[in-house]
Formats: sequence, structure tokens, C-alpha cells
Amino acid sequence: MANLRLVRQANTAVREQRPNLVAVFVGGTSGIGEATAKELVKTARSPTIYIIGRNQEAGSSILADCRALNPHGSYEFIMSDVSLLREVDAACREIQRKEPVVDLLFMTPGHLATGKSGMDEKSPPLPYPELTKGIDTPEGLDNNHVLRYYARMRFIYNLLPQLQAAEHPARVLTVLAAGKEGQIDEDNFDLQANWSFTTAASYAATMNSLAMEYLALQYTSISFIHVFPGLVRTSLMKSSFGSLVGFAIGLVTRPLSVSAQESGERNVFLATSMAYPPMAYAGDARKDGLDVAIASTGRAGGGSYLVNFDGTDATNQTLMADYRQRGYPKKLWEHTLHVFQRVIGSES
Repeated sequence: MANLRLVRQANTAVREQRPNLVAVFVGGTSGIGEATAKELVKTARSPTIYIIGRNQEAGSSILADCRALNPHGSYEFIMSDVSLLREVDAACREIQRKEPVVDLLFMTPGHLATGKSGMDEKSPPLPYPELTKGIDTPEGLDNNHVLRYYARMRFIYNLLPQLQAAEHPARVLTVLAAGKEGQIDEDNFDLQANWSFTTAASYAATMNSLAMEYLALQYTSISFIHVFPGLVRTSLMKSSFGSLVGFAIGLVTRPLSVSAQESGERNVFLATSMAYPPMAYAGDARKDGLDVAIASTGRAGGGSYLVNFDGTDATNQTLMADYRQRGYPKKLWEHTLHVFQRVIGSES
């Protein structure tokens, strides 16, 4: 675990080493995404930041904050409902028209799903129906599963040319539930055969980790990191469970939580430190005197990292090795491409 003082010290080097860093934040209009974007704005000399989300008002507010924090940067909000893969594509095209290079792709979209689509009219009302609106998207996918998996993978898939073109090793961070993986069935990757709150959570965590490992082996100039953010003092609980229940949960968990600012600082470290190098650059971290992180494959500097909020290894090596032996990383990515083809068609 890197203590916060060392994290802050390491982050100061970004100003000189990565002065013109280009970063894309998906789900960056609140919570961890917003906090990390603002910390990066303060850290880099003249960053270019894209914030992607559904809330224009929140997006405009964050852009104003970014300009106040660092007037030397360039900031843009792209309004997009990323539960639709076609809207993901539109957002990516907008970025690609302007940016030949992307240094960082940081993704946090999703919510605490409390129900599954497909319930009939006789089903009892859900306690928080606003969390399940549109769960069956017009593209035929489970809404929250798209946000927590398919949309994230579509952003990676689309922006791979820009990530590969980065002068310094590019990085992809998906913030969800590293270390919380479980047993999943390849016949239920899309959660259509079996859904429950715990199943959806376990599948999303496991699929993100398997995808990070597969992609790191294919694109060795990019680091792929799946992060468990821990308990962060954001508005998530209130927005998910209502003000009173959310406040109570926040009060009980406060001693175990970290501030949004600390989360942002630690995420900037994960997004820029050569302690988490791509496979092709593992030696560079050693030159800088850093301890090279252990990848999900068990290899130091292996390019795919499953980490806790503080950067420590969260990998269940036994579970990941079993999935590798059964060919699950490749099977999952083939399934993902099949979904893209089905939804997007020949454009995919």
C-alpha cells in the first residue's frame, strides 16, 4: 500500500512528465469520476479532459470547476446515454475527430441495480423504481450490465487506436469491484438466463477482470487496471437508497471510508504511475526504482492489474488461473464482439 504522502509526491511528477495528458472520463459527472477528473486537472500542467455523461447541468458545472482549478487546460463535456452502445460510438467519434491520442480512459458508469427487467405487471413495485427504469434497453441488453461491462468495453474497443498512439504508455481504468469476482457461466454472460442482484454484481466484477487480462495480453503497450474503490464518501448511497437511508449508511460506514478527494488522488496515481506498467514497458518501472505491481496473471509488470483503492493487489490468483485454464478470457471477448456485432451490425 502506498501511503497518501507518497501518492501525492508521485503525482507531482505528472506535471513535468505528462504535461499535455489527454484523458476521457466516462461517468465523470459525479462521485469518483468527478473527483478523479478534478485531481488530474490540478495535477497535469495543461491537460485535455473529456467528461462523458447524461447530465448537461452537472457537466457544465464540472467544466467550470476544472477551468477554475487550471485555466491552462482544455475541457469538454459530451452528453451521452452510454447505456446505448450506439451512443457510446457517437461519443467516441466526437473524441476521435479531435484527438489522435488518448493517454487515459477512466470509467465509472453504473448504479446499484435493485431489480431485473422482464417483470410482468403483477410483480410488486420495486423500492427504488428510478434505479431500474430502462433496464431492458432498446438494444436488447440489461441496462446496468451495459453500464458496468458492455459500454466500458465498447469505449476501449473504439479508442484502441488512440490509446496505442500515446507517446507514453496509455492506461485504461475500470472502477468497479476488483477482487469480488466469483463463478460465472459462459452461457449467462449477458445475464439473460439468470439474474439477481448478487449475480449481476458478481458477473460484472468477474467479466471486467477477465477482459482486462485478455486485453493486456493483446495490446502490450497499454496498461489495463480494474479497481475496487472501497467506500468513498460520495452521493451514491443517497441517490440509490434515498436521503434518509443513504445518510444512515454513510454515517455507519464513515470510519471505514475515504474522502472523494483522497479517492481521486489515489486514482491519479493508479492512472499515471509506472508501478503498473504495460507488459511491453515492465522494465521501465524498475529503472525508476519502483516496485512493479503483480498482474492478474501472477507476473510482475504483466499489464493487467486487479487492485484495491490503495493500489494493493486484489487478485484471487486461484480463481483467475482456473478461468485461464478454461479459456474464459478469450471466450468472454469473443462473446463481447458478438454482442457488438448484433447490436451495431456491420459498422462494429
